[in-house]
This record gives sequence, structure tokens and C-alpha cells, in this order.
Amino acid sequence: MEESHMHKRLAITTAVDVIAGNADLLSEILLRLPARSLIRFSIVCKLWFSVITSMQFRLSHCRTLAFSNALSPSGIYFYNCLTKPQKIESLAFADNVTSLPPIQFLDQMAPNIRDTYEITQAKVMQSCNGLLMYVFTAKTDVGIIKIGIVYNPAKKEARVLQSPYKKYDAKFVYYNLISDPSKPPYYKVLCVTRLGSWFSDIDVSVYVLESESWSSCCRSSVPSFMNFESGVFWNGAIHWIGEYSSVYFDVNSEKVAMISMPPRPQGYCSQKIRYFGEWGGHLHLIQVQSLYAKKFNVLELDKDTWKWSVKYRVHLARLISSFPDMVQQTSFGIQYVFSILSVIRGEKEEDSVLLLTIPGKVVAYNLVRKTAKVVRELPGEVGDTLRFNHVSAYQYTESLFPLFSS
Repeated sequence: MEESHMHKRLAITTAVDVIAGNADLLSEILLRLPARSLIRFSIVCKLWFSVITSMQFRLSHCRTLAFSNALSPSGIYFYNCLTKPQKIESLAFADNVTSLPPIQFLDQMAPNIRDTYEITQAKVMQSCNGLLMYVFTAKTDVGIIKIGIVYNPAKKEARVLQSPYKKYDAKFVYYNLISDPSKPPYYKVLCVTRLGSWFSDIDVSVYVLESESWSSCCRSSVPSFMNFESGVFWNGAIHWIGEYSSVYFDVNSEKVAMISMPPRPQGYCSQKIRYFGEWGGHLHLIQVQSLYAKKFNVLELDKDTWKWSVKYRVHLARLISSFPDMVQQTSFGIQYVFSILSVIRGEKEEDSVLLLTIPGKVVAYNLVRKTAKVVRELPGEVGDTLRFNHVSAYQYTESLFPLFSS
């Protein structure tokens, strides 16, 4: 009996040694593991480090997750408007994870950038399939420039870019990120620059991983009031939305086009849009009648017809009664204090939630059951401005996505 057990242990040990020493077989097994585990396993031995950190494996891992629909957000970063200056907070969705990776490159790189430039603003502007777009606005001897940085929080890797345009005012230069691991070149950075005396024309330049250079791909006329910051990647295009117009850049054709907007809700408020974002292949839009409306619809854009329709009808009366701190008396009357961080689609329809910040808390409001759950406490205090309407949130996806071509 003991000899039989010994033979089994030897057979298992031999199998493990064979797998651990065979790079191709090891790679096939490791491709099925999440990025967080692979980052830890890369320090097991030199062979595992060589396999996991190779460009081919990292791209294959991203493609494997993309084709299996496993490249889903595992948390969000968001700006807490209750603190001054606004602090980046994080919220992990997994039960066994308490926080997301800190955005450490800011501390590492900011001193070097500040030695060269006078930084006037620094902000995360966008997220896309595991990558973040961070933008520094800086003063130089010749004017204002914007420095774009692509960052992978899981790998703590950053790539610094600069605008391809030196002669334009930086406040009319916008960076956007396109990351699609299912097809090469896997990620691109767009630089949208407004041109002309009325800024109704734009030039779109693309920074491609393989060429490591900027290339102007198209020019187009757009509404002068469109904002090209914080685009949303969905259905093979990056989308921007304004109060009256919606514009997108198609990745394949490299052309700019417009989408019809849904009817604007009636009401005195000029800023109707409270949320615009993507989750799980669904593009959502929330418009309101008034700045602090407690009743609104969640719209979804159809992939085939490209028409907006109502997906959820929301009334926050029950939530407000449960959290009375949301009610604020101002000189303009009663206002309801909350921000919409994200519309999160569940695997089952009844698991879909609206993620909100309210005074002191982050709350998940179930869009089907109409129930609410506090998911974390939020430090800070409500100020006089009650500016809860423009908090920015950015998805975090664990990814080995490489930022360099080699």
C-alpha cells in the first residue's frame, strides 16, 4: 500500500515537473488564469517569468479573455467630490478583494514631469479594457501643452505621449483611448484637435503601437459645442456626447460620423446629461429634467438600429427616504444630492444596478427590484455647491495588456 502511494506521488511530481519545464504546455495552462494570479506567478522561477512577461503571451492572454467574454470590469476608480482636492477612490467588485491597485505611476512620474513643466492640472480622463488615459496640462515657455499618459494599473506600466500638434491651444486638444484586444493593433490613442476660427472642424490623429508615431487620419466638421474628452469605446467606435449631438469615430473606417440624439426631457435645466457610459457591451445614457431630479430613465443604444430606447425607469423616492442626507435645503429649494457612477449590467437582468454616490456612501441601487445596498463608506463632507452631478468614474479591468511593441 505504501509503495502504491509512493508511485502515485512520484507520478504526480513527474507530471508537475514536465508541465513546469515545458514552456508551450505551461503557456496553454497559464492563459486560463486571471491577470492578478499571473502577476504573482511570474516570480515563481525564471521560466515562468519569461513566459508570463513575453509580448506574445500577454497579447494571447488578452485575446483569450476577450473572445471568452471574460474581460469584464473587476472594479472602478472614481473621483470623490466630497474631498478637496478631489481624491481618486476605488471600489472592487470581488468579495475577496478590498481595494484596486493604487495609481502609483503618478507619484513616480510626476516629479520628473514637474521638473520640466509647470503642471496646472492632472486627471484620469478615460478607461478602456484595462488601460487608463491620464492627462497632464502644463505651462511651457511657448504656451500650454497637454501630456497624455497611457497606464496599466495591474502591471504598473505607463507610456508617456505628447500632442502631435505644437501650434494649437492645448485647451482644444483632447486625448482618447481605444483598446481592443480582439484585433490588432490592440490599442490606439486618438488626439482630437479643434481647428478654425469657430472650432467647428476637428483633426483626428492616431498613435499606433507598432509604428510608435502619430498619423493624421481624418478631418471633419462637428458641432462647435461638442466636448471630446472622456470618450466611450463601444461597438467598434469611440463615442462622444453633447447636450444636443452625439459623434463617434469608427475604428475600422477611421471616419467621424453623427448619431441622432433621443428627445431631450423638458425642464429648465440646460445640462440634461447625468451619465454616459458602457458596461458589458451595452451603451447607456441618462438625461434628466432638472439637475437634481429623482426620477429619470436609463436609455440604451441598439447595436443594429443605432436608436435609443428606454431600458430602465428609475424613481429614487424609496432610496431618498432611506438616506435623508440626500435631501439638501438650498436657496433654490430642495435638492437631491447624488452622483451616478455607473450603470452595471448583471449576468441576470435582476442583478443590474445603478451605482451611486450619496453623502458619505457609495450605494448600489437595484434597477429591477428597486432596492439599495451600501457597498462602501465615503470620506468627506457635502460642500455649499452640492456639485454631485459630475463625478467621473472609470472601469478597472485586470489585464496584462502591453503598452510597448517590444
